[in-house]
Amino acid sequence: MNSESSDLQNREFKDGLVLCRSNAGASLRGKIIRLGRLSISFEVCETETGLRLSEVLKEFKIFLDNKETYSGRAVLTNILQTTVLTVCEVKLDEPGVYIGINMPFNGNVSFLDAYEKCMGRWRQQFKLLPEFKLAVLDIQSYLTELKLLLEEIEISITTHPTRTRAELEQQIFHDLAGAMLGSIDAIHERFEEAAGRVPPDQRVHYQALVHRQLHPLFLCSPFGHRTFFKPLGYAGDYEIMNMIHRNTFEGGSLFARVVHYWLVNQWAARSVRNRVAHMKTKLIEETARAVREGRRARILNIGCGPAREVQDFVAEHALSDQAEFTLLDFDAETLAYVTSRLLEVKRQNQRSTDVKTIQASVMQIIKDSCSTSRSFLGGEFDLIYCGGLFDYLSDKVCQQLVSLFYNCLTPGGLTVVANMNNQDRPFHQMVEYLLDWHLIYRNSQDMRSFVPEKAVEGYWSVLVEPAAVNYFLEVRKPAKNA
Repeated sequence: MNSESSDLQNREFKDGLVLCRSNAGASLRGKIIRLGRLSISFEVCETETGLRLSEVLKEFKIFLDNKETYSGRAVLTNILQTTVLTVCEVKLDEPGVYIGINMPFNGNVSFLDAYEKCMGRWRQQFKLLPEFKLAVLDIQSYLTELKLLLEEIEISITTHPTRTRAELEQQIFHDLAGAMLGSIDAIHERFEEAAGRVPPDQRVHYQALVHRQLHPLFLCSPFGHRTFFKPLGYAGDYEIMNMIHRNTFEGGSLFARVVHYWLVNQWAARSVRNRVAHMKTKLIEETARAVREGRRARILNIGCGPAREVQDFVAEHALSDQAEFTLLDFDAETLAYVTSRLLEVKRQNQRSTDVKTIQASVMQIIKDSCSTSRSFLGGEFDLIYCGGLFDYLSDKVCQQLVSLFYNCLTPGGLTVVANMNNQDRPFHQMVEYLLDWHLIYRNSQDMRSFVPEKAVEGYWSVLVEPAAVNYFLEVRKPAKNA
């Protein structure tokens, strides 16, 4: 957990209180166990909160000595679940917790004393690792110069006598994209290396520097802006996934479009596109298997998001008419979007694919699974898959879900779950420091730990996609005649 200024470290928190609401609407009341200016740890006397990493806690308020000392955004950066309570760590927005500055007339010795307390934040910045500060400033310097150049180009192309703005912009991107993105990549690699040396209890001070120096340059891009502000209350929402899938230059200026394109071409974004391709292959294979057995395939997608793999399957393959999809997500806006989008794809391609949606959280699924019947999800399925949700869930919840999915498979059915790994392709420091996007990264051994006890040896495997970021655990239930 983070250490902050001496004022906050020395304060007693026995009566400190946190009030907030989860993204699912649940009211939470927590006891503060550690407090910093820009971070707080608190405990909630519930073990099944349904919280997940990178979630924005709404109406977040901190009370000390019966006074409200913070009211604003809080992004969940760590969760620890015990048998009796849940411990949460969150990051706060600037200016953070307000504890007040005493002046000579209300308790302080002098104005100089008040000045020294105000300078505490600056001293924290002064103590940061030089290689980290240099990497941040190099990124800022390069992007600032690039922004000036692109603004000059943007002004010049508005007066071009013969070619349209769109044509000229395409020429600019064609000529400069490789050089620009390569330069940012080189500095980014140095940032990842420097950030890896930051002491965990000092991260909040380093993040404050990143926000101040780099936010004006990155949040002008659509991807940067939506990822940081999380308008639906969580990272990785359906529109963020759509941006990754589109993989195009987007934004209100040439500079914003370049930054956006760089963000949607990082290793994590590439792996998301590879994950969609992998899942689409499974849709084709498992639907074909069901058809060979003389029936339609029943497919369940947990945490569906925009269900891009389903959209592509329906658009590209007449075989999709032999599939019945159940798409589950906890967010109503996401389900409304994917329903509308799939209706349009079906209309354009003259498909009759059966699609239904369920609004529910994974905690609801786990609770409902206590029933002896499988009817809570609609019976047995030929394929159950979960593309991006495990990145935010604890080991315990992941284990419960994989076992549940396995139990809900028809004989011969397959369950596939994915999780990101950060060992071979370092990228996570930038998304955490810059965009408040936190994931739980797992390797192949971690994925093996989710194999259900009932699974048969030789019927499961762990795979990795071409970017070597997403790992897939695939578990098949033996057929009746196996």
